[in-house]
Amino acid sequence: MGEFKVHRVRFFNYVPSGIRCVAYNNQSNRLAVSRTDGTVEIYNLSANYFQEKFFPGHESRATEALCWAEGQRLFSAGLNGEIMEYDLQALNIKYAMDAFGGPIWSMAASPSGSQLLVGCEDGSVKLFQITPDKIQFERNFDRQKSRILSLSWHPSGTHIAAGSIDYISVFDVKSGSAVHKMIVDRQYMGVSKRKCIVWGVAFLSDGTIISVDSAGKVQFWDSATGTLVKSHLIANADVQSIAVADRCLISCSKKRQLLLFQFAHHLELWRLGSTVATGKNGDTLPLSKNADHLLHLKTKGPENIICSCISPCGSWIAYSTVSRFFLYRLNYEHDNISLKRVSKMPAFLRSALQILFSEDSTKLFVASNQGALHIVQLSGGSFKHLHAFQPQSGTVEAMCLLAVSPDGNWLAASGTSAGVHVYNVKQLKLHCTVPAYNFPVTAMAIAPNTNNLVIAHSDQQVFEYSIPDKQYTDWSRTVQKQGFHHLWLQRDTPITHISFHPKRPMHILLHDAYMFCIIDKSLPLPNDKTLLYNPFPPTNESDVIRRRTAHAFKISKIYKPLLFMDLLDERTLVAVERPLDDIIAQLPPPIKKKKFGT
Repeated sequence: MGEFKVHRVRFFNYVPSGIRCVAYNNQSNRLAVSRTDGTVEIYNLSANYFQEKFFPGHESRATEALCWAEGQRLFSAGLNGEIMEYDLQALNIKYAMDAFGGPIWSMAASPSGSQLLVGCEDGSVKLFQITPDKIQFERNFDRQKSRILSLSWHPSGTHIAAGSIDYISVFDVKSGSAVHKMIVDRQYMGVSKRKCIVWGVAFLSDGTIISVDSAGKVQFWDSATGTLVKSHLIANADVQSIAVADRCLISCSKKRQLLLFQFAHHLELWRLGSTVATGKNGDTLPLSKNADHLLHLKTKGPENIICSCISPCGSWIAYSTVSRFFLYRLNYEHDNISLKRVSKMPAFLRSALQILFSEDSTKLFVASNQGALHIVQLSGGSFKHLHAFQPQSGTVEAMCLLAVSPDGNWLAASGTSAGVHVYNVKQLKLHCTVPAYNFPVTAMAIAPNTNNLVIAHSDQQVFEYSIPDKQYTDWSRTVQKQGFHHLWLQRDTPITHISFHPKRPMHILLHDAYMFCIIDKSLPLPNDKTLLYNPFPPTNESDVIRRRTAHAFKISKIYKPLLFMDLLDERTLVAVERPLDDIIAQLPPPIKKKKFGT
């Protein structure tokens, strides 16, 4: 596998935002997830649970409800009282509309997908008609005495159930009138609580309503008579959930050995520590100089940071929010660092989904949320806009992944539909489009010297495409003919980063959250009878035998969870880990309680 000196970085104090609500689309097999910071993510469950779309959060936008309607249309609502629809192609908010009922706590689409219900703070339930371009207010239902926290349609679309504090209401959709009001039991573990919050309701086709509440109960109701049928106590507290997203939060300046960490509302710049000690394989070397926290850059306003990047030379930092793009010039004098913002950024750079610097730090590539790719020339402390590659006619597909060749001549861009376009940066034109594949791209990179584009997809397939020849390489064709090891394909976390060794052109370096792998293209691929995670026989075997039994995959699971890994130089790696115990320590108290003897 080769020997590397590895910087094990654990000072990135990243804590993922909690999940607020989810919505499943059974037509496309996609899951929309809203987090406590307002971020909305879309996961393709058919593509190995890959996060294929991302909408950044906002301080003033606390999403309380998500729902799919009209097939592929996604809506959200929250405590700011607005209903929003998301543009799933441009990856931005299509529009926002005030419901005029105060904070919105719940939302549900009709079985036909043509109508939208929202439950508000003032006790109102509002019905909207979904039109091709927007939504249009239709009517209010009978107002209730407290906020509407949950909603569910009967499959026929004739009635709805609404959960509130201490009771459940049943409405007739045609008249908008409440036909039943069912009082929930406040008893919790034999003690009467002051309030019982109905967090969720489900309306079944036979007229049964199922409710869940803050007392830990699941209850079954007869909507025709408004009576309780069954009650089950299944928990002793409200349930909270948390998840980690692979959302690109780290970039690296190899020349200066710097790491830029992205948080929701600030950036941190760190210089890696160093050592003069030596040791054998597996040793932990003492630091002669600790890591330095050089910069804390806070954003202005309530918007979350979408993307950020530091240039390879360490002299530029760029980041973007939903409505503003920022570019800074950094100057270093001994241990001091100064920062100067580049002013008067052009209007077309106001929002970016992805940012990438060229290897020589003279160009900045920006993927806008309108589908355009901008090339900016950097010189001294100024910039010049060189060109914009516009999306193909009739499309506004946003580009979520960028890769530039080390010589700066080629730029690859991947959108949300799994397609990859390659542009000639010198001639400023589209060079080719990689043949379409059914699964989204999770990572890609262009190799030095050969200009081969290596692409990883969410189904764990890896392709190598020759940009000059506009075709797959012989190695890639061999891989597709023989197939990957079944254990490789069964992995459930996507590859998030690809890089190359400057002196070993046959090596491809890649990683996911739980493993780091070097693929040696000069060696044969492992078959299903081979041990994937044990490619070398014992060290006491002869070199001839070791070479004969070796295969292309060298895998290490030492570093995990692995947020980022890359080569700093020929013999040095940097690995950014975020141990789960460190995250758990900063979360709210768990529901699970330790019992004696367990």
